[in-house]
Amino acid sequence: MSVPDVSVVLCTYNRAGMLRECIQSLQSQRTSGEFTYEIIVVDNSSTDETPAVVAELAKNSSVPMKYVMERKPGQVHARHSGFREASGHWIANFDDDEVAEPSWLLELLRLAKEKNVRCVGGLLWLRLPDGCQRNLHPRVRRMLGESVTWPEPRPYTRTQGPGSGNQLIHRSILDEVGIYDLSHQVRGYDTDHYRRIRKAGIESWFTPRAVAYHITPESRLTSQYLRDTCFHDGWCFCRRDLAHYGAFLCAAIALCRILYTLTIYLPASWISELFGQTEAAIAYTVLLKRTEGYVRCYLYSVAPKLFAQPAMFERYRLPRHATDQTFLAPQEITSADFSNGEKSIEASRSNEAAK
Repeated sequence: MSVPDVSVVLCTYNRAGMLRECIQSLQSQRTSGEFTYEIIVVDNSSTDETPAVVAELAKNSSVPMKYVMERKPGQVHARHSGFREASGHWIANFDDDEVAEPSWLLELLRLAKEKNVRCVGGLLWLRLPDGCQRNLHPRVRRMLGESVTWPEPRPYTRTQGPGSGNQLIHRSILDEVGIYDLSHQVRGYDTDHYRRIRKAGIESWFTPRAVAYHITPESRLTSQYLRDTCFHDGWCFCRRDLAHYGAFLCAAIALCRILYTLTIYLPASWISELFGQTEAAIAYTVLLKRTEGYVRCYLYSVAPKLFAQPAMFERYRLPRHATDQTFLAPQEITSADFSNGEKSIEASRSNEAAK
């Protein structure tokens, strides 16, 4: 069998109900004779009908498919397993709660070749439940996974990068900057990876023509889910900043976040509520939790005995140490060793320390 041009890595955990439509959308990709591809399904030890669904869809698939079981929990382990199994020169990351347009992969690859770049991201829209009439605030849409919505292809910026659910990267990037950092489980691993890609001087582009849809069930639209998501985001942002900037600068960032919350988010939530702007009020109110998560993480990190916060760890199921791999997403476990990549991360850190 010839080596495919692209390996699509799909990580999944206990989402057999969503998985069928997801895989079928990947099997139906148009290539226009420009490339070949394979699909690698990484099962993060599902306990539902996931293996049976994959086996059924693989039986008559015109696209080569591989099924891989990853026993270590977490998206990062699952993606690393997919990288190991990938045969293609390019790797396309996808999630099990997404559905791709037929030209999704073709448009990603076309832009990569057109711009001569090795990292491309696409447009990810939310697909809300049938009958949902809510006009979600843009901030809430981003919390739920929607990508930037720039109308034309353009380079990503320092603050806006591709997410791991709609991204095409060349295999050489993994050799140059390493794979995902295991200290970032569930959230933030793709942001950290993009930072390293950007720091290495590798340009990344966005294309609105590579479209996929993020399936968003009713359970993710509740205020409680959004609050929990924002708290986890704040916690992960703090861990990321501590690793990059150290405790001193992170303290300044935490202070700025507190001031911004008190002067912008809190008044905005009150004003929105006063004028009956319900969706805006929800957005600004749940953003208060992001600041809380950031500050609580900082306090625990610099003084764990003084700010032990046991109830918080139990409530949000947070890791107590960077090596703890038990961090779970709000209300559910999300799906998620390429040893050379892990060594590259450590080597990069050692070089930073030497400087």
